[in-house]
Amino acid sequence: MIKKLSLLLLTFTLSLTQAKSPDLTKMTEDEKLVTGLSKLTPEELNALSDWLKNEQMNIDREIRKRNAGFESRTQGSERRTFQARLEKMYDDKLGDTYYELDNGQIWKRISAGSIFLKKDGRQLVSIEPAMLGSWTMSGDGNRSVKVKRIK
Repeated sequence: MIKKLSLLLLTFTLSLTQAKSPDLTKMTEDEKLVTGLSKLTPEELNALSDWLKNEQMNIDREIRKRNAGFESRTQGSERRTFQARLEKMYDDKLGDTYYELDNGQIWKRISAGSIFLKKDGRQLVSIEPAMLGSWTMSGDGNRSVKVKRIK
């Protein structure tokens, strides 16, 4: 809950600090001369200022649209449940358990507990997306463990 509130506060703060379009009336005559804006008529300067404001509003609108709901974080990869055959299960020297699947993926168990696995042959396991970007692996039965993809 606190994480959500702090993230919401951060998003609100960022939206308030969006870049504003430059005000051309605040430029000194030397700055206008260096940038070439001194050659423009007052009507052309106003038109340029209006254009910059509109462009900045479009950029701000696009940023808000992109950040709304944080959809941009998950656009690249769609998370969905899949099944694969368990080729090998092994423990390393530190006691971490690894699961090697027939599709070449290697998953590491990151939660306590165990899943029911058949001792004979290759077993079908199911890997499902869980909360906050985590994954769960389950075999036969109703037990599952939280896993992290290594390869």
